[in-house]
Amino acid sequence: MRKSIATALTLAVSASLLSACGGDNEPSGASGTAAGSPANSAPVSFTVMHNQGEYSWPAYQKIVDGFNAQSGNKAALKYIPAQESENWLQTQFIAASEPEVISGTSKLADAYKNGWIVDILPYLDEVSPYTNKPWKESFLPGLIESAIDRSDENNPHLYGIPNQVVTVNLYYNKDIFDKIGVASPPATITEFLDVAKKAKDAGYVPFSIQNSTDWNIGWFAGDLFGYLWQSRLSELDLNQSGKVELNEWAIAVMEDKVNEISPELKEYLRFIGDLVPYLNEGFNSASWEFEGIFNEGKSAMALNGSWYPNQHQEGGFAVNYGIAPIPYLDKGYSEYGGDSRRKYKIGSTPSFAITRNAQQNKADAASLEFLQYMTAPEGGAKVLADDLNLIPVVDGVEVPAILQPIMDSFGTEDKLDFLANEFTAEQKDNWFKKQQEYMAGHITADEFLNEYGKDLKKYASEAIKNHPEWNADSYLK
Repeated sequence: MRKSIATALTLAVSASLLSACGGDNEPSGASGTAAGSPANSAPVSFTVMHNQGEYSWPAYQKIVDGFNAQSGNKAALKYIPAQESENWLQTQFIAASEPEVISGTSKLADAYKNGWIVDILPYLDEVSPYTNKPWKESFLPGLIESAIDRSDENNPHLYGIPNQVVTVNLYYNKDIFDKIGVASPPATITEFLDVAKKAKDAGYVPFSIQNSTDWNIGWFAGDLFGYLWQSRLSELDLNQSGKVELNEWAIAVMEDKVNEISPELKEYLRFIGDLVPYLNEGFNSASWEFEGIFNEGKSAMALNGSWYPNQHQEGGFAVNYGIAPIPYLDKGYSEYGGDSRRKYKIGSTPSFAITRNAQQNKADAASLEFLQYMTAPEGGAKVLADDLNLIPVVDGVEVPAILQPIMDSFGTEDKLDFLANEFTAEQKDNWFKKQQEYMAGHITADEFLNEYGKDLKKYASEAIKNHPEWNADSYLK
């Protein structure tokens, strides 16, 4: 259940027979009207694949039932366990037997290149039958923009539609805070480490994590790197988009602007080293038991996602918790820190996608309409908020009160993501494993970074070779 929630409650919808290079075919009949309604055509049957835990099935059934009632179509759910969904989908894609509506893959860009899903971007200007206004106007400001792939500057793509705002936050035990004399959650890294010391001195686990997979530390790192690299933004942001994208990190590596002696990386490892004494025992092998430590009232703080309130509600946990933003890197701790918290734009990643089989099965227009219903304020978005305690991606839906501190943390700035350790799956895995060794005290920070730098240009070059649309040669001297 937890893993599936952590993957952001993805559904994916796909509809269009694409060419092997990604194709420009469009869902036929997707004209912004209720394409599958009885007034326009016979009912259309199609399948919506999902990978959510059993607790969520009634809510998803409610969404499908609502769509079928309003559209006159016959969508049906198909459950694939989260741990199997990625491989299952790849098998279905290869066999051309994928459902019309899919979820559970992080490889939508590759699926598009292979001609398995359609670009959703052209349909955002069409009128949704559930709002009677252009579909794009339903979404929270900046959200869709964050999901668009702009790595090819002249040909952006949107591989799918998000269905919820996914954030990672600091969760803290209010009762422990009262006992150690802390009145409010830590806002800065300096305050965070001070609270952690007080909790440890009082006999509690200060900060529970799991590090058998790169989630908890990866979440913290994502926030820290935004501050560490901020002063380099204008240098690294070649297309002046306000962000540094994967192609720009690759070019920066090839030009030696990012390497193993980058002070930003050394500062990151300094914080990780300072954090280790406050972690739960066996953190490198721990998995979801880190949540159990928090839920049982044994740890003062933990990182978790915006899905946790739903878990808490469903699990009936006794812990008296509060939510706050991740503590930000402050100048009191680091020269790279800020004077105040950066308030980032709402961001999300594609999760719904439309497959080629939707057109093959004459369900392309109905599949597109399902996406519109899923993201309608009075449709699927309301169900996600009311029944699953989640933050929808659209305006006009009241979020649960417990999630309001998350909403209050949103702003207008673009977040700077560090991606120069993710050029290939091999490199990403190597980074994670070496970080585990560093956190266990088996290697030093210098040894970690020397290992990182050894093949850095090789990985960057490989990424550039695999993405000719980047036109990296036009930047490299």
